[in-house]
Amino acid sequence: MKTSTLAAAALLAAALATASLSAAAQEYQAGPLTIIQPWARPSMGSVKNSAAYMKLTNSGDAPDRLMAVKSDIAEHVMLHESRMDGNVMKMVHVDGGVEVPAHGAAELKPLGLHVMLMGLQRPLIAGETFPATLVFEKKGEVGIDVKVGMPAAGSGAHEQ
Repeated sequence: MKTSTLAAAALLAAALATASLSAAAQEYQAGPLTIIQPWARPSMGSVKNSAAYMKLTNSGDAPDRLMAVKSDIAEHVMLHESRMDGNVMKMVHVDGGVEVPAHGAAELKPLGLHVMLMGLQRPLIAGETFPATLVFEKKGEVGIDVKVGMPAAGSGAHEQ
């Protein structure tokens, strides 16, 4: 009896670990561009704003540039960057997009570059997803689903 209980527990633990790895490995391929684990913070109470994050890699020989992000989830979807101004953290609009260098990467992460979602149309609830479209200068539009919640601990994805 104990052996079967331990085996069941081990099987459950393996299944949970696999599920976490699958969530951490959410990727979208668009030619040489890879969009890795797009996620957004759950909204808090009546606050109508949130932010989304992801890693963009480029295996190609030419750079590309993320020019915009579109989604019906919010009234305004903008590329922002958090910057220190003296002792105050400020968010500023990113003019000219985010470069994804050839054979390189750009990371949108907390306290750095991010997608600002202002005027949410509905609350963002952990575990749900919403569609978004990334607009690249060269590659054009790439559709993705953004998962609401925090990345899996230890996944190495966009940790603060």
